[in-house]
Amino acid sequence: MGSPRPARIVKPASKWEIELNTWPRKAVAIVVTLSVCGFMFYQTWWLFLAAWITREGVPDPAIYERAIQYDPENADYRFTLAQIYNYSTANLDLERAKEQYLAAVRLNPYRSSHWLELSKHYEQDGDSDNARSAMAKALEMDPNYAQMHWGAANLYIRLGDLTAADFELRRTADLDNSFLTQVLDLVWRFYEDPERIMTTHVPNTKAANLTALGYFMGQRSELGASLAWNRLQTFETESRERFGYVNYLVGLGQPHAAFQVFEADADRMEIYNGDFERSPMNGGFDWRYSSSDHAEARRDTTQSKDGMASFLIQFDGEENVNYSRVWHWLPVDRDESYELSFWMKTEAISTDEGVYLEVEGQVTEAPLGTTYWQEFTIPFTATSDMATVRVRRNPSRKFDNLLSGKVWLDGFTLTNVTVGAVYDRTP
Repeated sequence: MGSPRPARIVKPASKWEIELNTWPRKAVAIVVTLSVCGFMFYQTWWLFLAAWITREGVPDPAIYERAIQYDPENADYRFTLAQIYNYSTANLDLERAKEQYLAAVRLNPYRSSHWLELSKHYEQDGDSDNARSAMAKALEMDPNYAQMHWGAANLYIRLGDLTAADFELRRTADLDNSFLTQVLDLVWRFYEDPERIMTTHVPNTKAANLTALGYFMGQRSELGASLAWNRLQTFETESRERFGYVNYLVGLGQPHAAFQVFEADADRMEIYNGDFERSPMNGGFDWRYSSSDHAEARRDTTQSKDGMASFLIQFDGEENVNYSRVWHWLPVDRDESYELSFWMKTEAISTDEGVYLEVEGQVTEAPLGTTYWQEFTIPFTATSDMATVRVRRNPSRKFDNLLSGKVWLDGFTLTNVTVGAVYDRTP
């Protein structure tokens, strides 16, 4: 005999379940389901239709008027329609625009852009009180967006409220330093007062102070640049970040102050990086240099007189070079006498014109061919508070005039002959 079939267990229906075990009940369930689905389809169909006709974003008021009929609670359709009526010359209708702006902020009061445009509309309508109120709502909805505070500042300027504008301009700069140049442009037109601007509009951060320093240099405001630099000194800055101010001070005829900006702890009589133990920064009071198609200039760690490196200039033999691409500023004292000393080495320098150094019109010899390290000294008297030492080569007048070969420089020192002191740059 086979094993007995297990008894069927029938789970009793809960009080919330309706058993569809008869055709009438099934029919009722089908009717109810179809009715619910039909109602939901009816409700969503109009939303779908509104989205469909506006899918391409064509700025046609007729399209958005129909979309609003299909979906009257959609704030975005209202806002877009208001924009069309407010800005489109062909469809200009300011009253209808105002009506739709108000509907948009009523339906969705959390969109800052809607309040911002409503504020602009009130302003162009001469309603300054409501323009302020709408702008306040825009700022309330998006308090950490610099663009919104920038818009508010411009509104208050147009309304003649500079106190409120100053607050919003500072808030703009606090939130996004990229706006600071625009802020400075705006307040400079009104005040031209560096002290007020630095105190009121410029956040005391490294980035903001650097921006302000560059701006005031561009405006040729010596006071503004000085105020920005004074605040910058409380932050750690890199030499390259100070190059602009160094050049600015040199242009004002203040090379000693410029050198202190470049390297505050260095003795101004020292030749900065005279031994090339650091890679030249190509700016400030470090070595300046550039390469050309036929002459390469760079730091070289394969040759040196002392230490680990020297400076190499290499010529490829394809040009009769008129050379002056390596130079260095020296902060000195007017009318005092100096001696500049350095070491030079050459390899296979061709033609009758070699490389030499010049400072204040005084020059060295220009060795040819191959030579070992030789020390050269240039005596000179400073004609101003800054001298420039420059590497030079004059074009040859001979037929065989293409320059090839290598020149190494190292170990620069400066002696103040007037006071008899020698200053050596040590790493």
